[in-house]
Amino acid sequence: MKPAIDLTRYVSNLDKNVYAIFNLPEEVIAVIFAYVSRSPASFRENLAKLLADSELATNLHSSNSATAYSKKAARFHEKWVVGYGHSSVAEHAVAHIGIEKISRLASAELELANTFNSFTEYSQRYQRPKRGDFYIPQELEQAPELKKAYIQFNEKAYDIYEDIMAGLTRYLLQTIPKEENESDQRFQLRVEKIAFEDARYVLPLATLTNLGMTGNGRALRDTLVRLLSSAYTECHHLAHELEQEISKVIPTLLKYVKPNEYLIETRKKLQQQFQQVLPTGTANTTGPQARFIHMPDYRTVLTQLATYLLLTEHPYSLEEAEVIAQQYSMEELEQIATHSLSALRFFDNPVDELGHLTYRFECKISEANWHQLLRHNRKTHFTYTKPTTRLGYTIPPHIREAGLTSVFVALMEEAEQIVHQIESFEPTIAAYAVTNAHHRQVVATVSLWELYHLINLRTSPEAQWDIRHTFNQIYQVLKDQHPVLAQFAKRRQ
Repeated sequence: MKPAIDLTRYVSNLDKNVYAIFNLPEEVIAVIFAYVSRSPASFRENLAKLLADSELATNLHSSNSATAYSKKAARFHEKWVVGYGHSSVAEHAVAHIGIEKISRLASAELELANTFNSFTEYSQRYQRPKRGDFYIPQELEQAPELKKAYIQFNEKAYDIYEDIMAGLTRYLLQTIPKEENESDQRFQLRVEKIAFEDARYVLPLATLTNLGMTGNGRALRDTLVRLLSSAYTECHHLAHELEQEISKVIPTLLKYVKPNEYLIETRKKLQQQFQQVLPTGTANTTGPQARFIHMPDYRTVLTQLATYLLLTEHPYSLEEAEVIAQQYSMEELEQIATHSLSALRFFDNPVDELGHLTYRFECKISEANWHQLLRHNRKTHFTYTKPTTRLGYTIPPHIREAGLTSVFVALMEEAEQIVHQIESFEPTIAAYAVTNAHHRQVVATVSLWELYHLINLRTSPEAQWDIRHTFNQIYQVLKDQHPVLAQFAKRRQ
């Protein structure tokens, strides 16, 4: 007679309708969840059945944790996930991955690969990078002199980084007032943080960074496909390393991961189609620029909001709600919008109906700014250029004030030269020599819900000055054109 299974090792309680499941491989948890869709039994009952049948490779005598995934889990996923495309099953399996020493360029590619992943990235705003920590593209092995010039540029950029940081620290210690009861040590740290934040603009995208990533099996699989389909060799290597490590946790769900031929062929065809001579020279912009390129008519957007809110309160058809909403006066429409938003606190999300109201803006922002936008984006759809030196760059205001502009600009000119040299050899890898200061063209389609999130987060006093300036531009236009809708967006004062 088999001994009774002690489920308390795997579930948080045995007698309640809500319980946590733990001490099991992520992939097995996904199987248990999937069983429920085809069985009247509960999660606990299915787990007990699996354990009783020895289907889980669990050493109950030596450990409280199941560390090996079961063959039955593998067969199940082969049939339902791989064979029949039931990808939703994979969302119940989660992996947490540490990623170290990848370039800032690759980190952006990774963060753009799938919006369902969660990231925490090493911040150049708070930590000082190490000399020599930069990525060298393997393609440069075929061009020794160019590789030498590339390495010299990265070393020069770090020299300038240290020079600017020292100069900024001296300047800021003399110009920034101490706060009340602030110790000399805390004042020094606060000043150094500002210096870190601004000096990093001279660092190239080759500079190495670290990330922590959490994702479910479905998102991680799609992430690997995007990385394998990337134009960057570094991303291909990263994908293989990720696949190897993630497979130790959720192995079956990553089967048959391979480059997406559609993405690769489409990129090749578009590159051939759009071959042309680029305009010469560099744009002279020296700060972030942002503007709306699509903003719905104010009355129209208020009427749409009223329509959707009506549907949440009454059993109308869409046509009935539209007729009623169109009969409201502007004053009534603004009052409805106010009622739906006025109780918002700084940590609240607005009503979901704002998700139907669509806006589009474009911006030319520094790579440093772009990385921040990526990390805190939730529901924005981006179209963006590759890293380039053609669209100008941002000079941090403190660098101007400290009299360090000339040394900053000199490095930007060197960056442009090395980028052109590498482009003549291999255009793709030239992006690694683009700096944090250089601008990237971005087009963003967002809902008003997402705009509320971005404006509220990115216009706060705690926000970094570059991205704060960007979203203050967006907010000001929204305030001028859609005043009631903008009134409650900026809630962190």
